[in-house]
Amino acid sequence: MKSNDERLAEALENAERNGRCLRSRNARSRRILRRRVAQGTLVAVRDDLFARKEYWDALVFGERIMHILRSVAAAHPDWVLGQISAAAVWGLNETYRMHDAVHIATDRRTHRRNSRYFVFHELPEFETAIVKGIRVTGLLQTVFDCARMLPFPQALAICDAAMRLHGLRRDELEAFIGRRAGSKGIAAARLVAAHADGRSENGGESIVRARLIQWGYAVPLLQQWITDPVTGRRYRVDFLWILPNGEMIVLELDGREKYMNSAMLGDGDVVDALLAEKERESNMRLRGNIRFVRASFMEFEHDQLLVRRKLDLAGVPLA
Repeated sequence: MKSNDERLAEALENAERNGRCLRSRNARSRRILRRRVAQGTLVAVRDDLFARKEYWDALVFGERIMHILRSVAAAHPDWVLGQISAAAVWGLNETYRMHDAVHIATDRRTHRRNSRYFVFHELPEFETAIVKGIRVTGLLQTVFDCARMLPFPQALAICDAAMRLHGLRRDELEAFIGRRAGSKGIAAARLVAAHADGRSENGGESIVRARLIQWGYAVPLLQQWITDPVTGRRYRVDFLWILPNGEMIVLELDGREKYMNSAMLGDGDVVDALLAEKERESNMRLRGNIRFVRASFMEFEHDQLLVRRKLDLAGVPLA
């Protein structure tokens, strides 16, 4: 007969093999698992979901989200994940702090009360899909619900990602929104659709662009190529404004990940990347008609007055 330790180890291994957390099914098992949490060998992901601490700590945020969603889907196979939860399954969002609760889409005949970990959304008739083995709302429904319910920056990031990763077209989304006139948040959804752009390379760039729009600046050009007048090489910049007189303003996002990215570093190190970027920028300034603004994503989120002062001093145009 297997010991309790052996059964627990087997259950944890099975959960990890399936990319899920271990779910406690009753108060007794929850007490046993919480003792392991107190001992430091397990973590309580939620009141009823547990994982080995070493295993959980090694997961990136996107996989932590997916472990929770797979666990919920396995426990409730008839449920349809919606809104931000469906967006995560579609690969459109990996922002861990946005996933405190799992969002479930229901029809209007099903009345469920929200709880600490579950938010239910009553929707008219909607399409579903099986993505990564999980039942979710269809791509258009998912993007529409996020666009009308989430803050503009996060909604824009999800819509951009749907265009970039799944080839969603603006006219498709606008037609879908048009068929749902009268829905709550319809104006917000239209605003997101009007500004969505699949050329945005990641969620951080999308959120920065959303901030620029909210602050009243002209929408910048994305991922534009500029030629170094010294070397003749072409380099792509994050955001670009071209003024009526031909002058250019470049906004570049800084961040640790940018310099640690192996694709950017090649055979060099972080110092090499910084020096190369400094040389490129110095060469570009020799054109005589270009200005650079550098800011980090954290500054856009937590020091917005500083960022706006930089943009204003550089002469970034208003919309």
